[in-house]
Amino acid sequence: MNALTSRARALSAAQWRDLLLPWALALVTGIEYFDNAIFSFFASYIAGGINASPDELVWSSSAYAVAAVLGILQQQWWTNRLGHRDYVVGCMLLYALGAVLAAFCNTSLELAFARGFQGYFIGPMMGACRILIQTEFAPKPRAGAAKLFLSLILVSSALAPIAGGMLVAHLDWRALFACTAPLAVMFAGLAWFALPDTGNILPEERGSSHLWPYLLFAGALGALQIVLQQVRFQLFSASPLLMLMTALGLGAIAWFVYHQWHHPKPLMRLQALRVRAFRVGLVLYIFYYFQSTGFSYLISRFLEQGIGFPIENTGWLVGITSLISAGSLFFYYRYSKLAPHKKWIIVPAFATTAAISWWMAGLSPQVGEAELILPMLLRGPFMLFVILPVAGLTFQTLAVEEFSHGYRLKNIARQLTISFATAIIIIVEQHRQNLHQAQLSDFVDAANPAFQATLHTLEAAYAAAGQTASAAHALSMSAISRMVAQQANILASLDGFYVLMAVAICATVFACWQRQID
Repeated sequence: MNALTSRARALSAAQWRDLLLPWALALVTGIEYFDNAIFSFFASYIAGGINASPDELVWSSSAYAVAAVLGILQQQWWTNRLGHRDYVVGCMLLYALGAVLAAFCNTSLELAFARGFQGYFIGPMMGACRILIQTEFAPKPRAGAAKLFLSLILVSSALAPIAGGMLVAHLDWRALFACTAPLAVMFAGLAWFALPDTGNILPEERGSSHLWPYLLFAGALGALQIVLQQVRFQLFSASPLLMLMTALGLGAIAWFVYHQWHHPKPLMRLQALRVRAFRVGLVLYIFYYFQSTGFSYLISRFLEQGIGFPIENTGWLVGITSLISAGSLFFYYRYSKLAPHKKWIIVPAFATTAAISWWMAGLSPQVGEAELILPMLLRGPFMLFVILPVAGLTFQTLAVEEFSHGYRLKNIARQLTISFATAIIIIVEQHRQNLHQAQLSDFVDAANPAFQATLHTLEAAYAAAGQTASAAHALSMSAISRMVAQQANILASLDGFYVLMAVAICATVFACWQRQID
């Protein structure tokens, strides 16, 4: 009798693990997307909290991306020694520690180190969890687990602006990082219970650490990130140091790729690059991640610092429209089989995102919420209609072993694209903002009748409120300066949408040109 009871309990625990395993994998990945969306959406608040310019904040994004890439490279090395369960649990707990460190940062340098620490441990989680879905589930339950995985990614990304807006409005920017620490600890506990204790292999079967190639690759990535940061201050063709760092960085990466390609037990196999469909899919992924990252940064800046929406309202507007747009996921799964040539889903989707970016770029500074809802609602579904078919077509021809290495390679491209997109959009926006502010300042001139009329109107309003003539003049000039800065912010954000439109047009042309995505 006791034996039967113990067996029933054991079966019950196994059933619970089967039930919770897809949720554990989806939630662990979801927290990474939540973290990335929070950082991108509230970058200006985080920069203000540590008294850093948006330019300086790029270092934190770069440190996160470089560390994440290095973590992805070593993912299999750690798994072979710790197993899937202990690796994921350990990464989540150390990521939580990094979140606490980030919450207590006071300078941009401290935040860069904290974000790099977080990136090393959370960056590989998407690949680790998606690979487990591929290896631990039979084909039929795998489809359900993959749908849950993608659904929670979308929900996590949509909830980030809502939760972040409330935290910033009622607490401060430090809560943006602190809120993820308890979630990571809870998900670590769920992963410890649900994930299989597999993946660790005998010492004689493990690969080497590749220490020197790994360190050389890390140095190359760091050098290229420094070049990317410095090109906004120096002319590249006039700086021998930047050209030398670029050449050395690219040369080191080329040698690392050659070394890994020919090594019998590499950190990551690159043979998936031989498959043309995988290469095409990788490029389309890069277009998608650039679009997604750039839009997330620009929309928050446009709504809050451009047209003056309160941060909590901005978070709700973006979050709710994203959640509604995520409903198109179920529409795609139900009807996409009616389109056997996925190319004719991807091409119109990219073309439509280009049109929506053009639409956003033409908005008036007096735009209201009602005029923003439709383009924001439309953009979400069409971006999904890019990523869903691309995800299926990129990996469908890869074997299980090649899938794991190919997916990790895709995640490296994702992390680098997110960092590159953040840097490019910030550089473009800062350049255009300075340009527009200089041009608008030319109108603040005593000889300009429009300026004089505005000044006299403001002075009369302040005088009517009881201010002296000198105080009314000073307050009026200050108000006009704020108007100029706000107008420059609006115009710079709109120019950023033109950049996204150009990228989407390039993606549309590239997708039209390809036959592999049929």
